[in-house]
Amino acid sequence: MSNRSNKAAALALAAAMIASSAAFAEGKQESAASAAKPVVLTVTYATGDPLTKETTHEIIERFQKANPGVKIQENLSVSTGAYLDSLKTMNAADMFPDFFECRDTPVFVRAEMLAPLPQELVPIFESPISIYGTVYTAPYSAAGPNGIMYDKKFFRENGLNENPKTYAEFIQLCEAIKAKGVAPLVAGISDIWHLGFWFGKYWVDNIGTKNPDWIADRYAGKVKFSDPDFAKGIQQMVDLFRKGYVEGGFMSTKESQCVSVLLAGKAAMYYCGTHVFTQIKEADPAFELGWFPVPDDAGNVKLMGGASSNGWALSAKAAQDPEKVKAFTAFIKFFFRQEQYAYFLQTTNGFPTTKEKMNYTVSGTMATVLDAFGKAPKSLNWNQGLGANEMPSTFRNWSYKKLQEAMLGQVSVADALKAMDAEWEVQSRDFNPSTLKKAALVPVATK
Repeated sequence: MSNRSNKAAALALAAAMIASSAAFAEGKQESAASAAKPVVLTVTYATGDPLTKETTHEIIERFQKANPGVKIQENLSVSTGAYLDSLKTMNAADMFPDFFECRDTPVFVRAEMLAPLPQELVPIFESPISIYGTVYTAPYSAAGPNGIMYDKKFFRENGLNENPKTYAEFIQLCEAIKAKGVAPLVAGISDIWHLGFWFGKYWVDNIGTKNPDWIADRYAGKVKFSDPDFAKGIQQMVDLFRKGYVEGGFMSTKESQCVSVLLAGKAAMYYCGTHVFTQIKEADPAFELGWFPVPDDAGNVKLMGGASSNGWALSAKAAQDPEKVKAFTAFIKFFFRQEQYAYFLQTTNGFPTTKEKMNYTVSGTMATVLDAFGKAPKSLNWNQGLGANEMPSTFRNWSYKKLQEAMLGQVSVADALKAMDAEWEVQSRDFNPSTLKKAALVPVATK
């Protein structure tokens, strides 16, 4: 080969190398630009309790600051109705989130809308709950007890009983407060789910701690809602409202307004969960918060409590994107680390679900709750059962609306319970958790 040919070949090789290097550099730039583009996750969670909403939002903000490659878009444009109905509506509008606070886990599992919780996350939790043999949720709080919150100063100044030993003594306390021209209780029944706090008290007393398989027995036809043990608790609950022990605006009062009613002195007591403790103290630091459980007729204290399947869940659609799975996994690990999760529990007065012990300070009132919680027999609420004890998804709210009618005197308790039995027969014809494995998520029909 001539020198001229050698030079031409060398020049060609050099040009090719330069072009190759330029292409590689351009590829690196495209890769860097791609890496710089954040992974976007949409999230939805219930917003009924303002403090839990604010705390969750703050942790999401912390996560984004620590992980600039992930952007979490909070899509909280849900309706004011039941949370499940809101999620159904979002799904029908093609707005279902990438991950969300899941409360009716079996419903979404049967609709094939959830991805299994990434396996590396399952060991974080003390008692993860499986549905059909698979864990789908990262539980952020175990079910905790409800009880009476009250102003110790008001009770002290009026010589009121701060520790009723029986249910009859509790009713006597309500009578004593009512005689002073103050509503004994406030309740946010405008939020249909809020009725579950009082319903749960009578369920735990009369059913849950005695027969945890009562719902399964209802499917089998062994028990009815009109049976004496169930009817007794419902009559006691309705009497609270019919006899004027609950502040008169309960049908238009939302849960988010109850603390204001209590602090304004319009009601002397508020029966709810410990998640409102911080809300009370922040709204009025001078308020002397007291707490006591409401005993049953025999003087026994039975409380709501236990592990549940409620928690953060990843949608099946989002799970098809490996980058979203990585981002969700990173968020869950971040949320349940000591710094974030202890803060969440302390602020919301929640009950931990992790194997790792969370170190945080509890108030004297919360210490009282924990002491009672450790001693009492416990049960989940009627709508929290799994397996053969799972209710038809719309039956709870249907029943609560019927019981609202009884509270307003529009129907008797006996007729309300007969109606519940009749409705159960209708809804259970199409739903039996022992046999039904798949079911589409369908929005609730509106009139």
